[in-house]
Parts: sequence; structure tokens; C-alpha cells
Amino acid sequence: MARPAAPAASRPGTSQAPSAPAGSRASAEPPGSPPPIDDRISRVSPPLPVSAVPVGRRVRVPKTAELVASQLRRRIIRGELTEGDALPPEPTLMTQFGVSRPTLREAFRVLEAEALISVRRGAHGGARVHLPSPTVAARYAGLVLEHRGATLGDVHQASAIIEPPCAALLAERHDAVDVSVLRGILAEADEVVDDPTALAAAQAAFHLAVVELTGNKSLSVVTGMLQHLVELTSAQHGHAIAGAGPDASPASAAAVDRAVDNRLSAGATRQLHAALVDLVEIGDAAGADRHWRQHLAAPDHAIPGGPADRCVLDLLG
Repeated sequence: MARPAAPAASRPGTSQAPSAPAGSRASAEPPGSPPPIDDRISRVSPPLPVSAVPVGRRVRVPKTAELVASQLRRRIIRGELTEGDALPPEPTLMTQFGVSRPTLREAFRVLEAEALISVRRGAHGGARVHLPSPTVAARYAGLVLEHRGATLGDVHQASAIIEPPCAALLAERHDAVDVSVLRGILAEADEVVDDPTALAAAQAAFHLAVVELTGNKSLSVVTGMLQHLVELTSAQHGHAIAGAGPDASPASAAAVDRAVDNRLSAGATRQLHAALVDLVEIGDAAGADRHWRQHLAAPDHAIPGGPADRCVLDLLG
């Protein structure tokens, strides 16, 4: 008599799992199938936060006149155009740059404001080139210093910081060419001892040479600017001493006394300058530094007419 068949779940060698309840998720998903979309979305990383800090800024497109001025400026700075060169006529430049006359003239105004060209109007006019000048930079820097209330004493102090190390450097290398240049400036000062304006210029040239002979362009420009500020302010304050001739009136007796004092001061200054040249020639770097520092710090190394620390820079008149 045959035996009844066993249920499928109880047959040997089978591993069938019990059926899931009706309506469950497993009943609708075969083995190995990807998870439902909602499960996958729940496992995705949240979106990165948007930074509140801007990553860019507004781009400014230069005006055509600025581009023209930039090209001409570059040629002047690089030496392709030299002092006194005449720029081509306006019609030629308009064709070369492909710009209108108002645009070209606006570019000229930019370069005129920078003192790189000067423009003369008329039949024989035109634009001429000027090389960059330390005096232009000095005047603008002077306006900044004047706005801040800087004094001549402040300017002298800056010179006293710059020049002594330069004097020491010249003495350290004690080059015969440096000595010759400095002695030549002393000789020029001796020839104009009775001309206060020319003498002051020669004395300033000696100070500038002490810095320029080092070969450092930056220090040379700064020193030239400082000297120009002293000259401008001295002129504004009336510190230039006029020479008095033999026909001077009694009312100018004070001017005569000042002229005599100026000659005595010039003689003392000449000795101090000559002593520095001697120190440079023998190679005494420490002595040159100390000597020049004492010279610049001396009370009489000030602008005639009043204490330098109370004389405010005055470039406007």
C-alpha cells in the first residue's frame, strides 16, 4: 500500500523558508534584487551646504582710454620712448590704436596727470615724453606727509636712519671711484661757496651721492624724495638765505649777518664732508658710520630759521 507524499517543506535536502505573510515586502522581492528606491534615498548623504562667502567679484572692464594710456606708459617705462620724444600726430595714433579723438585725448590726460607727457595745443603742438621723475613722486608723498602733520625734523630723522649705513658700506669697500666722485662734489661746493642756493644744492648732492654710490636704487629714490621735500618746504618757509652785496642798505644788515653765518656754517660742513671722504678712503667703516650719524644728529644740521621739529611740511604755499 503506497505511503502518502510528504509535504514539500519536510522533504530531505530542501531549504525552503516558510512563506511570508501576504502583503509583506519580502513576498514581492526575489532574492538578490536591489533595495527599494525609498531605502536607497534614505542612505544618500545630505546635500553640501551652500557657502555664504562669495567666490567671485564683479569684473571691471577697463575703458579704452585706459588701455591706450597703459600701452604708451609701458613704452615709456621700458625706455622705448625717451625724454623729449614727440609722439606721432593725433590722426596717426587714432589709426594705430583704432580709437576716436576724444578717447585718445582722455588717454593723454591720464598720462599728463602722471607727468609722463606734456601736451601743447595748436599748429605746432603735440605730446612730448617725460621720464618718471622722483620729484613727482616726492610731491605726492609730501602731500600725504603734510596731511599727517609731518615736520622737517621727521624728514631729517629718516635721512639719519638711511645715510650712515650707506657711508659705512662705502668705507667697507673703499673704492677709488667712490672717493673720486665725493671729492669732485666737494670741489664743486668750494666754487659756489658765496652762492647760498648753489651751495645748498652741492651739499645736498654730496648726501645723495653717499647713498647712490652704494648702487641701491630704492634707497637712492627715497633719499632723493626726502631731499626734494626739504627743498620745497624750505622755499615755502623762506629759509633760503640771499647773499648780500657791497651795496646792501642798512635795512639788510641782518641779511649780511646771516650771510656771514652761512659762510662759517659752510666751512664747518665742508670739513665734516671731507672727513667722511677720508674715512671712506682708508676703509674705516665703523668710523664712517659713527661720524655721519653724529653729523646728521647735530643740532646745527637743521633748516635755518627755526627748529626743524616744529617746521611742518608746507608744499601748498
